[in-house]
Amino acid sequence: MKSIDSCNIQFFQSSFRENRTMELKLSSLLLFLLTFSGVVSCQSQDNLGNFISNECDSLLRNGEIKSLSVGVIKNGKIYKFHKGKLTNGKSPSKHTLYEIASLTKTFTGTLLAKAILDKKVGLDDDIRKYLPESYPNLEFNGQPITFRSLVTHTSGLPNMFPNRPEIFENPDWDELPFRINELQTGFTEKQFLEELHQVKLDTVSGYKFSYSNSGANLLGLCLERMYKNPYEDLVKNHILKPLEMENTYVGISNNNSQFLAKGLNVKGIEMPARAEKELNAEGGIISTLDDMIKYMQFGLDTNNPLIQISHQELFDGKYGDFENGLFWQIFKNGEKARKIFQNGGAFGTSSWMTLLPETNTGVFIITNVSGPEVHQKLSILADKIIEHAE
Repeated sequence: MKSIDSCNIQFFQSSFRENRTMELKLSSLLLFLLTFSGVVSCQSQDNLGNFISNECDSLLRNGEIKSLSVGVIKNGKIYKFHKGKLTNGKSPSKHTLYEIASLTKTFTGTLLAKAILDKKVGLDDDIRKYLPESYPNLEFNGQPITFRSLVTHTSGLPNMFPNRPEIFENPDWDELPFRINELQTGFTEKQFLEELHQVKLDTVSGYKFSYSNSGANLLGLCLERMYKNPYEDLVKNHILKPLEMENTYVGISNNNSQFLAKGLNVKGIEMPARAEKELNAEGGIISTLDDMIKYMQFGLDTNNPLIQISHQELFDGKYGDFENGLFWQIFKNGEKARKIFQNGGAFGTSSWMTLLPETNTGVFIITNVSGPEVHQKLSILADKIIEHAE
């Protein structure tokens, strides 16, 4: 089962139904979405710190991945590494900003968790309650699209708006990111709502998995109407400020672009950053390693009701060991701790975050390279670190 994401690769979905232990049998999805030198910053060079450093070096020696920023939390102890070289010939640092792409969706899911906690909405509510116009097309056999289906990618909405599936038919992968940006540059909320009128659902909400950036942006619009505030302000006021994430932004501006890591595909071709457009709830956040470590600390706090709501299992065992939270993927493995994870892939950036709240373990890895095998390598590195930390 393949999905196309203009700012994220979702490799694991090809084995979604067939293999309960699919946790990361990742398929080679879209090529566009998709050394061994540098500065290492680590708060502790104990056994785990040395292991992480050596594994990062080993991955960089392969050559496909040019740089890494890695943050690990184990029982409150923090490990930070910046390795390799960016396109400017310098090592990444605490100032380096990266596109976290679809990890943005977990921020959007957190905002939905807040709306649920504030009793503004329920997971199984009809999303049309929060739209400015009538959308009789957003139901199938009398069953509407719900918030549960938005956050589990089972709404039936197209992958992206403008909906142009033909551009993915036998494309030039090196050029496709530029074509997508041409379509999306300046894309407005008004145009989004017009596209929404053209949707034709072919099954009931919640039944069929189909990865959807448009669904995440629709959730962002609904949240704006619930709180009567722009998405950017909601993220700032309810996540970034409370967590003191002072170097995280919704969108790329002239002020922060100088610190943004330029991305590459595996051929070494420089890839564009995402297009500037009005809707950013699906993948518009940029951040630093230090700030994403703060976000991991937040995600490991099992006493926080926002985290409890965000990490609840919404598939109710429908897919065996694989579950979905609010834009989080969840893998259960018997008596072992649940793995709560998500990846993000911009045209030239790949990231991976895995959380094990039960053992107070978190891993975040990001690189300025995107390609069909990059996410798989990041997930394998995350698993190695977690296994060594246990």
